[in-house]
Amino acid sequence: MKHVSAFLLLIPLSLNVNIASAAEAVKPFTIGIGTYASTIAYDDSLLKDDELSGLSLSFGYAVSDQFAFRGSYFSLEHDDFSDLESKGIDLLGYFGTGLATHGFKAYIGGGFFSDKWQLGPVSETFDGLQLSGGIGYNWDSVSLDFILGIRDASDYEDFANQAFPFNPVSAVAMSGSLLLSYRF
Repeated sequence: MKHVSAFLLLIPLSLNVNIASAAEAVKPFTIGIGTYASTIAYDDSLLKDDELSGLSLSFGYAVSDQFAFRGSYFSLEHDDFSDLESKGIDLLGYFGTGLATHGFKAYIGGGFFSDKWQLGPVSETFDGLQLSGGIGYNWDSVSLDFILGIRDASDYEDFANQAFPFNPVSAVAMSGSLLLSYRF
């Protein structure tokens, strides 16, 4: 009977240790920096695809292990015409698994993007909805994510069709990022 009482006394203590460990593992906030690339692919071979690359800064908040928000600011240069710059934001919500705790994570979601291209004094802004998803891994204080996005390309198409009205085109707009973040 003495051993059973001691065992029953240890059960709540072990549960407290497990609960404390789980609470310590949840780190809902992230601040990150990473590479960022954007491609607008046109269906006309006479019009070269626009490929831009650069850096991004992000801030994320995981509401739970299954739901999170992320905002990113990106600054890019055109790969062929370095005078053409792109600056913008992504505001996204994600559903997934492992978003706030240590270990593997995978997620999918969507949100809004705004992309401002500037070439000297001339600028054009593209914005719309996007689908996004990614995979990654959370360590104790660091997170690594690979993220892909598919953007609404209608603003990019309208811009190309205004510039070249004799040959209407369709486009697909994509973005990708490799993001290293601090978790807290």
